[in-house]
Amino acid sequence: CTVKIYNKMNQNNLIPFPGEFTKLVKLTFDAYKKNFGAFLSLSIIQAVPNLIISLLIFFTIRNEITVLFINIENAEEDATLIWTLISNFLSKNSSFIIIALLPLFLVSGISSLICSGGILLGAAQFCSNEKVSATICLNYVFSRIHKLIAANLLMILLLIIPIILILFIFGIPIFLFLAIRLWFVNSSIMLENKNVLDSINYSWELTQQRWWITFGTVFGIFCLSYFSQQIIFSIINSIFSVTSVNSILLISLTSLFFIPLTTISTAIYFIGLRESKQN
Repeated sequence: CTVKIYNKMNQNNLIPFPGEFTKLVKLTFDAYKKNFGAFLSLSIIQAVPNLIISLLIFFTIRNEITVLFINIENAEEDATLIWTLISNFLSKNSSFIIIALLPLFLVSGISSLICSGGILLGAAQFCSNEKVSATICLNYVFSRIHKLIAANLLMILLLIIPIILILFIFGIPIFLFLAIRLWFVNSSIMLENKNVLDSINYSWELTQQRWWITFGTVFGIFCLSYFSQQIIFSIINSIFSVTSVNSILLISLTSLFFIPLTTISTAIYFIGLRESKQN
């Protein structure tokens, strides 16, 4: 089945090459529209744990988190003060974080990998001129979930220092550079069946001399998805009287429909990037 998918993709002249952003967006929406039910069912896997976490935080430590971010903003890049604020927050809420939030975050992380892995393969099915099957996608994901988990844990280790440095301006370019270079690790595992280290190397090689165009494409897709979601949320919010809890439910509902877009476009771009490297 994997070989058949790859062979068909090699013959698909509709796949956009890097730089063909309009074509990528059109094909992304076309894939989503023609396989809406399958992609939406995969999206639910990620959306439900996220909703549970959002509601739990809202009813427990929302105020403490709000105060923490206000204090961090007022700290004005004072590293010692910021670290003290974060340490105090974690110490004060350690029991709740360890017992309640940490297990849910682990479930949410694995659910997110299952969701994204399934959507990646679903997009590949579409590019192979096949009907997207959520069942087939999930079967593939579960056969490779150990690779996805291991690869993403390794990426967290590689990105942990840049993530911390995001609190300071100079950490942002470091994080962005590494994030783009590692953007196709999951795609390599799902669509090329590579192991953990090979998937990291393959993503690094694919983005060699293609960093800027890949960054622009990823940024453009994120902006398109984010602003479209915000517009829909604002329209619904203006029509109905939305309370704080309803707002969380509404955000979760709208995000449910937008979760697949970035991943579908990532898979399609990955295929085009791979084909451009081979030609």
